[in-house]
Amino acid sequence: MKRKLIIRLITALIIWIVAITLNKYDYSLYLFIASYIIAGYDILFNAIRNLFRGKLLDEFFLMSIASIGAFFLKENIEAVAVMIFFQIGELFQEIAVERSRRAIVDTMNLKVNKCYLENGLEVDPEDVEIGNVILVKPGEMVPLDGICVSQGSVNVASLTGEALDVDLDKGDNVLSGSINTLTPLLIEVTKEYYDSTAAKILDMVENATMKKAKSEKFISKFAKVYTPIVVILALLLAFIPPLILGFNENFNDWLYRALSFLVVSCPCALVVSVPLTYFAGIGANAKNKIVVKGGSYLEDLALCNTVVLDKTGTLTKAEFKITKVIGNNEDEILKIAKGLEKNSTHPLAQVINKHVEEGYDFEIEETPGYGIIGKKDGKRYICGSAKLLAKYNINPINIDEVGSVLFIANENECIGAIILEDTIKEEAYENIRLLKFMGKRIIVLSGDIKESVEAVCKKLEINEYYYSLLPQDKVSKAEEIIKNNSGKVLFVGDGINDSPVLAIADIGVSMGQIGSDAALEASDVVILNDNLSALPKMIKIAKKTKRIVLQNIIMAIGIKALILALCALNILGMEWAIFADVGVCVLAVINAMRALRTK
Repeated sequence: MKRKLIIRLITALIIWIVAITLNKYDYSLYLFIASYIIAGYDILFNAIRNLFRGKLLDEFFLMSIASIGAFFLKENIEAVAVMIFFQIGELFQEIAVERSRRAIVDTMNLKVNKCYLENGLEVDPEDVEIGNVILVKPGEMVPLDGICVSQGSVNVASLTGEALDVDLDKGDNVLSGSINTLTPLLIEVTKEYYDSTAAKILDMVENATMKKAKSEKFISKFAKVYTPIVVILALLLAFIPPLILGFNENFNDWLYRALSFLVVSCPCALVVSVPLTYFAGIGANAKNKIVVKGGSYLEDLALCNTVVLDKTGTLTKAEFKITKVIGNNEDEILKIAKGLEKNSTHPLAQVINKHVEEGYDFEIEETPGYGIIGKKDGKRYICGSAKLLAKYNINPINIDEVGSVLFIANENECIGAIILEDTIKEEAYENIRLLKFMGKRIIVLSGDIKESVEAVCKKLEINEYYYSLLPQDKVSKAEEIIKNNSGKVLFVGDGINDSPVLAIADIGVSMGQIGSDAALEASDVVILNDNLSALPKMIKIAKKTKRIVLQNIIMAIGIKALILALCALNILGMEWAIFADVGVCVLAVINAMRALRTK
């Protein structure tokens, strides 16, 4: 389509130039008409079609009326120029949109068109059912989420941007979008194609332009009001002065001014460049493995002045290790903890299950946010927080060590504790400093104990933090922060435990959970590479995008208003009107594409 338009425009330009050189001859009119039709037959068709659909004042109608009117006034050069240069502007827009879209698609190159079943049969990934076993050869992309049936290794660079090989054992989860690097890999499919990670990420990116920013909505409304007003002014300009001064001598002159007015009135520069800028901003984020779900969230990011973070898995790696076991019988404490936590998905429970071999059998009762209660031989045992012990009037033992604490208690007393320590992410130090340098207020909300949260925040030089918060406490505190904040509040969490806070924050950002449905659905922004450097990056990109949007609005309205006035006074002719339409549109598109570039 683009190639055909380029050929048409080159042909029309050549004929137009020949017609200009032969302008003194009468037959040059036929050359002008031929050039006009070659360049703009589709514009004329769209104008007529939209006229019957009730879209009277769109850009196709304005360009058609202005150019036909110029022919009526025997301004043949300008008549063809209006159509040719309008199409050149359209071509620039098409190239710019395609470039932005290609940048996103290239970055999120996760589409797989074919895959193989275990027996070697080639099938479409969309036809594979849950429970089927697929074969992924070395170098191929994993098409669907599943569980490894054989050992192997995958590279997750296409998902996270980090060229890391992950070793897989039987029973390990593997995400679609990963690249098999070692040996043929057998995977039992656990999700259908459209529910798999890669498909969901692609869907988020492709639908990002659906959620328009306030600026985009304003420009759409502005164009609907602006264009009719300018058209009415053009009609008044064409007929009122001749009525006063006399039609015989002045009508053609005023009609020419009115036609120039119509050309200038086309709102393409605004209607195209503003959405294109946000689209380019979304593309710039995608290059950095950040999925922003719409222009509205990009606009909110530019207004963000407060960053609220969860601790575990956000500021820290969520890679706990047991640093100390407190109690008269350490082996007994670990067996109780293992038995109670064996089916839990909590990060602390996973450490217990990984490092403790034996555990007792309990009848389990989980208490979200507090811990786990179980019964053995009719007796109650507890593994959890001090708050859970307090519910049963049990006093926890005194703990001086820094770290996350799991208290172990029986029916009567606290019999011990397990201290687990997490590791702060290496990039946290630099990026928290950078956010503070950018003037952001940093707050930490954590369910962990005071000593653990305090130790992490002290190292990161974060002065505002809240600890021992249950999920509902986090929501209450987040609501309080949002209510008392003048700008936009960004919350960063793991997308599972923090889903309620992600939902109420102005901008909910999930990280480190690309395989989680909750993370992808609850958040407005998804960080695919689990790296805190994405936070200052996305804010910088959002601010740059907003600056470009404002520049284009001011430039387009300013230049158009000036040339409208000068055309009305007959100081400038239709060639300047063409510049005000096409030239400004091209400049705005080129400026919009700057949002795609990232350092």
